Amino acid sequence: MKKSLSLWVVMLCVAVGSAMAQTQPQSSHYKAAETLLIAMGTPKATNDNVQEMLTLQMEQVPAMKAAELEVRAFFSKYMSWDAIKDDMVKLYMNEFTEKELKDMTSFYNTPTGKKLAAKQGTIAIKSTKIGQEKITPHMMELQQIIQAKMQGGN
Repeated sequence: MKKSLSLWVVMLCVAVGSAMAQTQPQSSHYKAAETLLIAMGTPKATNDNVQEMLTLQMEQVPAMKAAELEVRAFFSKYMSWDAIKDDMVKLYMNEFTEKELKDMTSFYNTPTGKKLAAKQGTIAIKSTKIGQEKITPHMMELQQIIQAKMQGGN
């Protein structure tokens, strides 16, 4: 009986603590990180990138096309901005001070910052393509290095 009562007390404390955490206002550091991510266009970019990635996957793996609606719903549930927002905000909070976040937000609210935010996705795609173009012609060399190591060579 005592164990049962103790378990209920612990569960009640956890539930109350969780409810309090959800109703407490976010810290100014949290708000600064969230404001920066919004100024950078992260919510839209996140959702657009997931959809773009899924479209590419559907083209490369036609079998996925049969479950396209379900696959898109799955990724929207777990990889959309709403799903990752708190984790992204905490990431930025851990990496930057509140002042740094506010400084970056000021930059992203300038015309140049807005242009950078708008072009980041394109720049990321193009830089990935540059990397692929540099490596692709030399894949045989990489395969030989890996194969030699696997066979015990130097």
